Amino acid sequence: MKVLKPSKIIFLVCCVAFLSFNSLLHSEELLHVGQLFNLRDAITEQGNLLPEKIEKTSGNDRRTLERIFELNTSTLTTIEAYFRILMITIANENETNSETVKILNEWLTFTKNQCVYDIEYLNATLKETKDPQVLDEIIQAKKHAEYLLTLTTFAVTENSKLLNRNAV
Repeated sequence: MKVLKPSKIIFLVCCVAFLSFNSLLHSEELLHVGQLFNLRDAITEQGNLLPEKIEKTSGNDRRTLERIFELNTSTLTTIEAYFRILMITIANENETNSETVKILNEWLTFTKNQCVYDIEYLNATLKETKDPQVLDEIIQAKKHAEYLLTLTTFAVTENSKLLNRNAV
């Protein structure tokens, strides 16, 4: 009998976890996951353009764009962490229980609170700038935060379906 190298075992486990995750992604149980992927892509797109805009701006507007870049980075990190927690939960789907769903939902609550503070900050900055390009970036970042706020509420509801599926 041939023994698999640890790297091949890790690869195999990752493939199985991905396939499980991917099947849930396309199911009707966790629609918020696909929406989070789309939001992540939109935030990344904005973030790719911000460094050039930051270089061309000065004063308070520059600091505002830098802060938006920081907010986006934090939001992306939060979304990625949620994906990792969700993948662990899915990989252990036979053992999904109220404790694992509680952990997922607590992370979503943390994310929701982060969004509330980000929106407050962005509302305040809207009143402080007159530069149309900076205003556009603020508005776009605010839309992202508001959408994530909506998704977190929706996700808490959907996560309960993980428990219901395992109860059947």
